[in-house]
Amino acid sequence: MKVELKAGQRIVFIGDSITDAGRDYGNAYHLGDGYAHIAGSLLMGRYAELQLEVYNRGINGHKLKDLADRWQKDCLDLQPDILSIMIGINDIWHHRSAGQPIDAAYLAEFKKTYCRILTEARAENPDLQVVLLQPFLLPIPEDHLEWEQELQPMSALIEDLAQEFSASYIRLHDEFKELVKQVPAKHFTIEDGVHPTRIGHGVIADRWLRLVEPAVND
Repeated sequence: MKVELKAGQRIVFIGDSITDAGRDYGNAYHLGDGYAHIAGSLLMGRYAELQLEVYNRGINGHKLKDLADRWQKDCLDLQPDILSIMIGINDIWHHRSAGQPIDAAYLAEFKKTYCRILTEARAENPDLQVVLLQPFLLPIPEDHLEWEQELQPMSALIEDLAQEFSASYIRLHDEFKELVKQVPAKHFTIEDGVHPTRIGHGVIADRWLRLVEPAVND
């Protein structure tokens, strides 16, 4: 699926700390310092004549449940035309830190919640264009390789939802796995294997922008 730009559209990037990237919560228009800032700024610059509006509503540490709890305020109330979601890695991280790997029941509830918020967003705007980003982690530290046991089924259900809702799906984990075959993982994330460096954010922004169709003037 491609993202088609039109005049006056409102784009919302939403998710956890990877999307947040240090944004100023007191400034509704602040895009942070990560991929949302890079992609959003380039979109507004490349297609200045379309007068696009771009918002970042990532919040550090949030899991899917936290995102669902603020869905009305941080998504629906903004009335997006294009909605980009990256969420899920904290669900795995927090459970792993507590010594409780995610099980099938948790994944089933995860999918139910994700489906609900997407349904609500489409009910508000049937023409809403949606971009779902695959959660990712790199093998630093090496024990992150074990986390793939949960990441793989989570990614599969998110991809299923992308198909169900005719959304674009960006396979970020798969993309980074290919990149680290040629370039050390430390170039893409800090030492936790999750939070991107400037290069990592650049990769995410680049993959997002590849979805964009040439702008259409109304």
